[in-house]
Amino acid sequence: KGNMSAPKIHSHMSGEKGIFANAYLIESQNGVVVIDSTLTETESKSLRSEVVSINKPLLAIILTHPHPDHVAGVTNLVTSPKVPIISLESVARIMNATEVAKRIQWTPVYGKEWINKWTYPNQYVKDLETVTFDGVTYKVYDFGPGGDSNANSVWVVVNGPSVAFVGDLVFNGYHPYIADDHISDWLKNLEKAQHLLSNISTIYPGHGKPGSIELLESQKKYLLAYSDAVRELSGGNSTLTEGAKKELTQRMEKFLPGSGLSFLIPLSADPVAAELSAKK
Repeated sequence: KGNMSAPKIHSHMSGEKGIFANAYLIESQNGVVVIDSTLTETESKSLRSEVVSINKPLLAIILTHPHPDHVAGVTNLVTSPKVPIISLESVARIMNATEVAKRIQWTPVYGKEWINKWTYPNQYVKDLETVTFDGVTYKVYDFGPGGDSNANSVWVVVNGPSVAFVGDLVFNGYHPYIADDHISDWLKNLEKAQHLLSNISTIYPGHGKPGSIELLESQKKYLLAYSDAVRELSGGNSTLTEGAKKELTQRMEKFLPGSGLSFLIPLSADPVAAELSAKK
């Protein structure tokens, strides 16, 4: 085992129809571990063919958080019920609680591309636990709410390349979804991640290209700029007018020029305004 070559990380970056969500394939000597699983029928089948083309068995699927663009595709990825699908218990719980509502909300938009039946985790991990596949050990950190979701985990490879898979704690070059009432928790979690991951060389985000630990700082700056703009444009109220939302969109597009997912900017405005006004 000593001379085992380092695992190779393949990034699968979805296109616009898949909300630019990332899934990652960690290829070791004798198999592949997949982290997250994309949103649509087409994208998840393309992820599946990527696994097949590596020509090694699928050893496990790890899920970072419960949003559809990261969990729906598991269904098309798993060919045997024996494959471990691993997450925090909170991730599975929120998947269960939201699957039907998300299907009702998004089927009109996605039609046949929406994956109708999700496949659930069959193995739970707790904060700081590790799992090992083909000699590669992954450690989980439970970050709780705050990231763009109510359950977030960060996964670190402990005995190989110094990398961390941070799910939607980071959107690199994309406007984030901030509609889950947790902007202050998200900022706290970014602080926590900066301490925990200080020796990590590469961060693999839920959306956008991998990068250095600096990605955490950039995400923090974005959230602070967004909060300031919402605070100002809402005049301390818990909602923004349509005009204020347009202005917010222009400001954030100027803050992060040429970035995708700008439809999320006005979508997150009222939840953030409500959270900020409640904290006064």
